[in-house]
Amino acid sequence: MELNSMKALSQEELRALYKKFLHSQDISKATINTAYVDTFYLWRKGSKELFWSAVTATDFENEARNALIKALSENSTGNAKSLASGYMSHLRRFRLFLSSEEMIVPVEYKHQITAKPKPASREIIINKMYVGGYLSEGDNIGHEIINLYKADDGKNYIYLNSQGTIELSRGENSITVLLVRKFASKTYKVLAKADGITILDFADSKLPRKERYKGQVALGLTYGGVSLVDLFNENSYRGSLEEEKNAYTTFVADRVIKPKNQIYITDDESVSGDNTFFIRTNKGFGKQTLREFYSENEKPESFTDLNQIIENKELWEEANTTQAISELPEPQKDPYFNFLKIIRQEDNELAFSNMFAYFFDINRDAFSRFAQEVLSVDMQTDFTIEREKKNIDLLISDKNNAVVIENKIKSSINGINERHDIYSNQVQSQLKKYYQFVTTDDEYCKKTVSCFIFSPNYNRIELSKFSCGEKYTVVYYREIYNFFVENRNLFDEVPYFEDYINAMHKHTKDYDNELEEEMQRRFQNTIYKAKKH
Repeated sequence: MELNSMKALSQEELRALYKKFLHSQDISKATINTAYVDTFYLWRKGSKELFWSAVTATDFENEARNALIKALSENSTGNAKSLASGYMSHLRRFRLFLSSEEMIVPVEYKHQITAKPKPASREIIINKMYVGGYLSEGDNIGHEIINLYKADDGKNYIYLNSQGTIELSRGENSITVLLVRKFASKTYKVLAKADGITILDFADSKLPRKERYKGQVALGLTYGGVSLVDLFNENSYRGSLEEEKNAYTTFVADRVIKPKNQIYITDDESVSGDNTFFIRTNKGFGKQTLREFYSENEKPESFTDLNQIIENKELWEEANTTQAISELPEPQKDPYFNFLKIIRQEDNELAFSNMFAYFFDINRDAFSRFAQEVLSVDMQTDFTIEREKKNIDLLISDKNNAVVIENKIKSSINGINERHDIYSNQVQSQLKKYYQFVTTDDEYCKKTVSCFIFSPNYNRIELSKFSCGEKYTVVYYREIYNFFVENRNLFDEVPYFEDYINAMHKHTKDYDNELEEEMQRRFQNTIYKAKKH
């Protein structure tokens, strides 16, 4: 084929032709996968004309290198001169392809040379991170942890939950991956967007697992000097080390951009607001699926809503701020480690209700002060604490007061009883049941009744939705935590007190990102341990 005819090809046609040439050479599959993407960097980031000008330049070494450094400086946060060397090696191989006498046009491309290429459809993939029981088994590291780090080669690789595979035909689309994690019911926090997506060949869902794993090994990715495939060697499944290996990367991305501030997406229009965006869907976000595909052709409304977020420059950082492991400080031990983490009960409402009852009772002067400062109740020290009386988490009473405490961490008031009041649109729930009990029971009805809900700071509780909701006051864990920290001298030598307040700390945050932080700690610690050995 003449050079001018080759220049007339689209990028897709040229890449397919070049890939055939690469497979005819004595080079690894990993190199083929990388060359298939990186050779055309100048075309993707600049233009078709820039690419051809560089690879056919008389002074190729200087002109191509200068073009690469300029493009990398504008589109990458890494060292442009250093990165350019890797891309130069791919351009040199492409020049060998141009001069090859064996180069011919495959039959399947003869009719496409003069035809206009079909415009690529745009597609947004929601990739849900940090979910599933798999992360709670042992010290497993979720494969998606790599999504927010650069590999040692300076590039961003993305693992698509679950299993890391995808149909290669989707590579014909222009893909953006939205990385999210569960925040609340029907609401996800957006962690980042990944664009300039290219599917790695070995992530093909049609390949056997062994072949996918071979491709992953051949790619040779490292993080902090440790092989990616080695990082997951200690992961277990149902108590045993995983035997069936798989692909741990699905895409390579041109960049991964994080939001400037906290942003969320929801399929419930009633909870949308300034930084929470409502996404129109037919049936809502899938509860079980860990990835969802939204094509502009097949799901235009959902795509439009998501794309407005993606293209809103006000929401996103201007540059890729992800870092390589080598750029991060050595991870520190978790300063809030406690026994509930050991037994994986950090979100157990029953455990916290029991601890509240224990530490309220063990120093009655301290609780009397707590009641006055935090609950605004003048409680005497001769009180009684009852657990689960009429299903009330804590019922605390003295001769003058009856205090109802409902402790909520992960569960919602909503699902207790969905029947509505006849005379209002409020939900009849446990709140009404508890209030009616203490205000009518002979033991408590003559006392001053005060009702509270203890809630993590990241929870959203709208009391107005519930019958008798106005009788309750929400007390956030941060207020409880601060009281005990400021009065820790009142609990000197009390066993497990430090564990108690450390366990409470995760629920004092405005955002429930404990699992996200834990995955980052495990990932970084595994790397540093491997390097020490």
